[in-house]
Amino acid sequence: MKRVVFIVEGDTEVSFIQKRVIPYLYSKGFTNPMNAQKILTNRKLNKKGGNVGFEYLKNDVSRVAATKNVLITTLLDFFRLPTDFPGYTTDSLRLPDMEQGIKEKVTEFMDASCFLPYIQRHEIESLMYTSMDGFNVVVDDQESLDELQRIIDSYPTPEDINGGADTAPSKRLMRIFPYEKTADGEMILEALDIDDIRGKCPRFNKWMEKLEEGLKNGHF
Repeated sequence: MKRVVFIVEGDTEVSFIQKRVIPYLYSKGFTNPMNAQKILTNRKLNKKGGNVGFEYLKNDVSRVAATKNVLITTLLDFFRLPTDFPGYTTDSLRLPDMEQGIKEKVTEFMDASCFLPYIQRHEIESLMYTSMDGFNVVVDDQESLDELQRIIDSYPTPEDINGGADTAPSKRLMRIFPYEKTADGEMILEALDIDDIRGKCPRFNKWMEKLEEGLKNGHF
């Protein structure tokens, strides 16, 4: 049985994987050892997280792959992803091309069937707009809650919420209430149902489908 390692950007992503995604997969009957870890960006200082360049990601994937008998996947934000990523594009509809470019580079040193790159459109905060359940936990005033509901109602899916410099999901949250990514983000995501997220966020759902298939087959 292969263990599964989720390589992610920051604390919010680690918390989401450890507290929501992994328990969800276990509830589906999977028993593989699983854990999430932040990308190491400065080995001398043991610094992790933040906006990460491709070389940092590649180094971590290489290090984990060297342990053998492991499936590796990623959770990266498309918003402000560094331009050194293979196949870099500003078009969020071309994310599959970027993921394929990452896979081709990484599989220079590991089995392609053991690696599943995933980039969230537009960022992990996109998932927070799945429903008001999470926002109700951290937002007190009704005016702010009404504004968040209007945003949800204005887009076909949470993943369609604009990813521009001033209109990214996280930027909208910061304008509406004093959003703190780690503290608030973790509480919002913990309040959401994974099946609800899957039902409303198609890219996230496809990733989960591939994860489940990989766990069943021992490869992606």
